[in-house]
Amino acid sequence: METLTPTHTTRSRTTRLRAFEIAVPVVLMALTWLLVWAWPQLMQAGSGPPDRVAASGGLSASWLTYLTLAAVFLPLALSRKYPLVILGVSVVASSVYGLFPSNPPAPVMLAPLLSLFLVGTVCERRTVWISFTAVTVFTLVVQLHPFSGTSWIADSIATAAVFAVAASVGDAARNRRALFASLEQRAIDAERTREEEAQRRVEEERLRIARELHDVTAHSLSIIALQAGAAEKAVKRDPDAVIRALQTIRTTSKDSLDELRAMLGVLRSADEDAPLTPAGRLERLPELVRTVEEAGVHMTLDVSADVTEIPAYADVSAFRIVQEAITNVVRHAQATSVRVTVHAEEDALLIEVVDDGRGMQPGQAEGHGLVGMRERAAALGGTFEAGPAPGGGFRIAARLPIVKGAQRRDR
Repeated sequence: METLTPTHTTRSRTTRLRAFEIAVPVVLMALTWLLVWAWPQLMQAGSGPPDRVAASGGLSASWLTYLTLAAVFLPLALSRKYPLVILGVSVVASSVYGLFPSNPPAPVMLAPLLSLFLVGTVCERRTVWISFTAVTVFTLVVQLHPFSGTSWIADSIATAAVFAVAASVGDAARNRRALFASLEQRAIDAERTREEEAQRRVEEERLRIARELHDVTAHSLSIIALQAGAAEKAVKRDPDAVIRALQTIRTTSKDSLDELRAMLGVLRSADEDAPLTPAGRLERLPELVRTVEEAGVHMTLDVSADVTEIPAYADVSAFRIVQEAITNVVRHAQATSVRVTVHAEEDALLIEVVDDGRGMQPGQAEGHGLVGMRERAAALGGTFEAGPAPGGGFRIAARLPIVKGAQRRDR
């Protein structure tokens, strides 16, 4: 079974429209031929008023009559492609037909009317009414004899009115089609915008989850790896150190699993009030310091901010930045000490982490940790700096804006 695609449907609709545009002129020509062929027989049979029968007795169709009628109607098949040219051809051909008094009456005015209507459907309004004026004037000059009778005013008005109706209907059809096309395009644009917005949100959420997983697992596994290495070295000479290392491993892994369960709970729950990593708060910094010091790195913590008053969005981001910075110190810096400073200003939270390690080597690219910290700060409209410290080592500094009056909400 053939599957219909939008392109296939459009092609099929265009084919049907083209067949209709060709069929209408052919049918009109055939009916007009039939009428002019049957006109003498109808007149001889006495059909119609006696005066018309007497006046029409000498009318007959010749081969030139049929050829002129073909020239009147057949060009209409090309009106959509050459609207103004075909309008001129139909007007001239219908006027030529009326100039021969021996031709039987025929509805040749249908051709200019249809052609003017099609001009209205495809051309702009100014062109439509210029064409209407030209066709009306030409028709009145050629076909009417304004000084030969008393009905020339009524005939002129009637002719102009008929052409005006054709032009108006065509112009209205064009406006209607343009309106529908505009509404359809707006709907398409709105749908595209919705899809792009949904895709953007999905991408942002994916990156956020990736950052959270990286921060949790990288820190925990780094501490576990260091403690496991320390336990391996002290297994024979210091059993108590092994016990402490194993306890740290157990605590760190348990906390990490709790945070992972919290994140998975958010992904599985449709509740907007589900907590997002409840353990990621600045109030946990002392615990973080203790864990790192047990790994052999001396830490100095300086917090001059009331962490209970910091909005949740800044609280979580600040803790993750400090956590990731310390993780990098433990994993890469080969440092012996690190200083963490958290200071609150009126409208911002300042974070600084400085170590005495070897820092980044020349040409070394930023890893996922630095990229994640930079993204966290940028997401809040803040700034982030990372580079060599003045006295040696490595320095990380972040400034996170705090909205005045924002409520702290554990989410």
